[in-house]
Amino acid sequence: MQDFRNVAPQAAAALQKWYAADSYARTTGLYSYRDPSLEADWKDWSSASQVGSNIMNGLIALSGRRDARQVMARWWNSANALTAVIGYMAATGDRSYLQPVVENTFSSAPGAYRPVNAHLSLARPFAVDLASYKGFLNGFYDDEGWWALAWLGAYDLTGDEKYLACADDIFTDMAGGWDDTWGGGIYWGKNAGQPDRAGVTAVPPGWKGPYKNAIANELFIAVAAALGLRFRRRAQPGKDHEDYMQWAVRGWEWFSSPPPRGVALINNANLVNDSPNSHGVNDNTKGVWSYNQGVILSGLCDLSELTGDQSYLDWAEKIAAAFVANPWHVAQPSGPQAGRVLPAVQSGIINGILHEHNDCNPDGSALLPGSATPGAGSEQFKGIFVRNLARLYLKTRNAIFAEFIQANARCAVSNMDKHYQFGCNWAAAADAPDFLRQTAGLDLLNAALVAN
Repeated sequence: MQDFRNVAPQAAAALQKWYAADSYARTTGLYSYRDPSLEADWKDWSSASQVGSNIMNGLIALSGRRDARQVMARWWNSANALTAVIGYMAATGDRSYLQPVVENTFSSAPGAYRPVNAHLSLARPFAVDLASYKGFLNGFYDDEGWWALAWLGAYDLTGDEKYLACADDIFTDMAGGWDDTWGGGIYWGKNAGQPDRAGVTAVPPGWKGPYKNAIANELFIAVAAALGLRFRRRAQPGKDHEDYMQWAVRGWEWFSSPPPRGVALINNANLVNDSPNSHGVNDNTKGVWSYNQGVILSGLCDLSELTGDQSYLDWAEKIAAAFVANPWHVAQPSGPQAGRVLPAVQSGIINGILHEHNDCNPDGSALLPGSATPGAGSEQFKGIFVRNLARLYLKTRNAIFAEFIQANARCAVSNMDKHYQFGCNWAAAADAPDFLRQTAGLDLLNAALVAN
């Protein structure tokens, strides 16, 4: 424990290497990430797609909008980095990041460009007259949920009502994404500022039709339950917490119930699939990723306290216990797995250590230099899981969860580089650092300090 308490301040300071690290990030109070996919490789003209990429990325760079583009893509990642910093301050008592990071981001980030009418790929990357979302809203409901949780954490830390009001405003927008398609639930994102009911832009590649996934709805449940608790605890009269409780209960019923009432996103192994199929049915073909096993834990913890119903906590324990024992694998379409319905990718455990679906070889070792490495979409996932597992531990005092967190923290700390930076694989020497890897590592240290 003493080692983690000594390491945590160094790891938190290392995360700030990327805070406001370029001109756009300084203006908006966000974390900087140089997206390799936006770099032009002028030596490579080997294919039509590479030629097109070089031309487009060159034009984006010349337009001066590359920083705005990467902030758009990494908007939700900055929310999670901020959440990790808040978690560090809550776990250690250090308040040195309140004004220069938390308050600065709250004041500055609403100035970040988030176009209302463009998809994330920026079909019109050079337009300067597109409307931008206000506050902490954007075109994806899950992104909004991450910011709501960040500001709820800031409220818990400071008691400042402006953070609670901001989270409440965000939730109001999220609730506008709910409809009766597939029995309920909110959409992943929007098209032209409205819920993308037709599946025009806010869908995965190749998807046809409307799209509602696990993470957006887990965040919806978690934010609703968290707001309900906080409004109930306030000494002075405020909003009726029962409205939030009803939304959280309704969200969970849809999330956990089979059609026609819901989509039953928890499979027979008590693990959460990433989404139903295009017919609104969970056929266990969509990935099992660590953050989907994590966010729901906090939502269920808060729902149990809010309602007084122990069954929500029981569900959280079942999901967490299943995942900390779940073996990592990549399902193959042939061989021993032929004919079985399995997720395309599955995160899980190798030798007691948590791995994301794409951060290691089958034996848990580091990926070879030059091979594909985890993208910015998954580097924070493991940290999100352990952050929420620590919340569950505080409710249940289940020693298995504490031991799991401590073992992973010991392993990750032993593999940090000399600058207290974490890699994507906690069981191997740190690879190329960035703020996403560092966020996950700081989340792990925070969890280890809490679950002791």
